[in-house]
Amino acid sequence: MNLIKSFNNNVALVEDASGTEWVVLGNGVGFGKEKGSLINEEKIKKKFIAASRRPFVDMIEEIPISIFETTEKMIQTAETVIGATLNQQLFLALADHVHHAVKRVHENVDYPHTNRWELQKLYPKEHQAAVEAIRVVYDTSDIILPKSEETFLTYHFVNAQGRSAQLSETMKMTEAINQVITVIEYHYELELNEQSLNYLRLLTHLRYFLLRQIHGENLDQNDMDDDLIEMIKAKYQKAFGCANKIARILNKHYSWDITQNEKIYLTLHINRLLL
Repeated sequence: MNLIKSFNNNVALVEDASGTEWVVLGNGVGFGKEKGSLINEEKIKKKFIAASRRPFVDMIEEIPISIFETTEKMIQTAETVIGATLNQQLFLALADHVHHAVKRVHENVDYPHTNRWELQKLYPKEHQAAVEAIRVVYDTSDIILPKSEETFLTYHFVNAQGRSAQLSETMKMTEAINQVITVIEYHYELELNEQSLNYLRLLTHLRYFLLRQIHGENLDQNDMDDDLIEMIKAKYQKAFGCANKIARILNKHYSWDITQNEKIYLTLHINRLLL
C-alpha cells in the first residue's frame, strides 16, 4: 500500500495495488511518510474502504485521534456484549457521532431521549452495548454522555450487524411499533405490562411484521383457510377491530396495505396480550 495522505502519525489514506483507497489506523502508520511512500502493513490495526474520498478526508481531519481510540474500544465492547462482529462501516460513522456527541456535552446541548424504552425491549443486547459504550467514553475521556445517546448508539449497533437495514429504516420501524403499542393501549384503555412474555412476543412479531411492510413483502393472502379466518374474526372481535384500526393508521401514515392474513396474525398476538 502507498501513502496518499497522512492525517497524523496514526491515521492515513492509502492506495492498494488495485487502486482502491483505504483509511488505515495503526500506531505510527503515517509517521514520517511522504506521499507515495510504502506503508508498513504490519502496523495497520484497522482499515476501511474510502468510498468517497472528500467526506472521509474532511471527517478524519476534524476528529481527534483520542476519539478514534475510544471508538475502537466501544466497538470491541459492543461486539462482546452483542456476541457478533460488527461491520467495518460502523467505525467512521461511530467515531463521527461520538466526536459530535462530546462537542454537544461541552456546549451543554442535549436531545430528548425518545424511544429509549422501546429500543430496550426491541434490541436488548444492542441497548446494553450502548450503555456499555457510554461507560467506555466515561472511562477513557472523563465525559458522561447524556441518556439520549443510548438511543442513538443502539441504532448504530443494530445497523452494524451485516443487515441490509439503514439507520432511517430502523428508526421508522421503531416509530411504527410505538404507534401500534399506543393504539392497543388506547383501544383497550389499559397500560400493557412491558415485562410480560406475551408483550415481548408481540414486539418480536411487530418487528418482523413491520420489516415486511417496509420492504413490501406481505404474507401470502392465500396461506390461511377462509373458514379459520372467519372463526378468528368472530371469536376475537375486539382484537380484530384493534388490528383493523392499526392497519388503517399504518396505511394513513406510511401508505402500507396490510393484508387480511397479516391482520389475523396481529389479532392473535393482541388477544394473547390480554390473557
